[in-house]
This record gives sequence, C-alpha cells and structure tokens, in this order.
Amino acid sequence: MIERIVVRTGVLLAMVYGLAGCSDDTTGPVEPTLTLEESEALLEAINLVGARALEADPESFAGSVNLTANCSGGGVVNAAGTLIPSETETGVRLLADLTIVPEGCVETARGSTFTLTGAPSLRQTGSYAFSMPEELAFVFDLNVSMVGALAYEVDERDGTCEVSVTVESRLDFGDLIQTGRASGTLCGNTVDIDLNNEISLTPDPGG
Repeated sequence: MIERIVVRTGVLLAMVYGLAGCSDDTTGPVEPTLTLEESEALLEAINLVGARALEADPESFAGSVNLTANCSGGGVVNAAGTLIPSETETGVRLLADLTIVPEGCVETARGSTFTLTGAPSLRQTGSYAFSMPEELAFVFDLNVSMVGALAYEVDERDGTCEVSVTVESRLDFGDLIQTGRASGTLCGNTVDIDLNNEISLTPDPGG
C-alpha cells in the first residue's frame, strides 16, 4: 500500500502546481533573473523534477532514499534523504527530508522548457498526507518547504535561481476542490500563488 501511495504522491504533486491561479506581482530586493510568470513556470518545473524522484522507485521509500530518476525531456534527477511513512486514523502520512540534485534535467511547464542543474541542490522538507475521512472522499494534504539554488536554461538564456518557497495545499476529491497557497522567493521574485481552484480530472496536454 505504501508503494502505491508514493507513486500517487508524484502524480498529485504535478496537479498542485498545474492548478495554480493568480499571484502578486511584487519583486524582492534582488533584481529578478526571470519574469514573475517565468518564475511560476519554473516552480512548476521544479515540482515535476521532484515528482520524477517520487515515482521512480517506490519500493525504496522505506526510510532512507538514494536514487536516480530520468527526466521527461532528458537528463536525470538524484534524490537522497528520508521519506518516513506512518499510519493515521484516516490514512497515511509521509515525512520528507530530501536533497534533490537535477543534472541536465529537462522539464516543460506552462509552455516553457527548462534545463535544470543543481547549484548545488534543492532541499525539500515537510509532509504529504493521504486520508479518506468519508467514503469515497479522498483527500491529499501537502505542506512542504523548498530551499536551495538551481542553474537553469530557458529560451537561450541561462542563470542561477535562488529558491525559498513554502507550499500548503489540499486536494479534496470529494468536492473536486483545491485550496492553498505557494509563497516565498524564487529567482528574485516574491511569489504568492493562489492555489484555490476546481480540480479537473482531465489533464491539460498543454502543460
């Protein structure tokens, strides 16, 4: 069961950012290296990188994690750390402390294709919780922080992006509603992404 939960985590993480809504156009003290819209697309691409690691080898998530996964457009992502499962009254909770290092990892988000490499890495900590408090009402709660730096290439440009973002979100498949926010700093932009939206069960092929 834990193995199926871990695979589902990767799929659900991709949904969290795919449903992102509006944000505040506010810049931080450092001149942004990407526009706010590009930063939000990069955040989604970073999430996809993390999802590759979670989907790669669910049998390895018994405590210590040390694996390499392929990215969708080429390159790889390395993940090391811990992902500890525990049972709750209504489901399963995973406590994560992972160091994620992409190597020429190519992912596409919101129409932009990013090539990502750790500079040196991205640390992801927090929890994923799966519950079914009512019959056929599956709920996924996400509360994670991502801190570190990545080198990127996009549209014949390149640079290094500092990341310090917290994501809190709930996907309620009973009401088909997502709630939450992603906030922090990304590539010199102060981001505050509203994740409140209806859940579409049909993926958008355009990303």
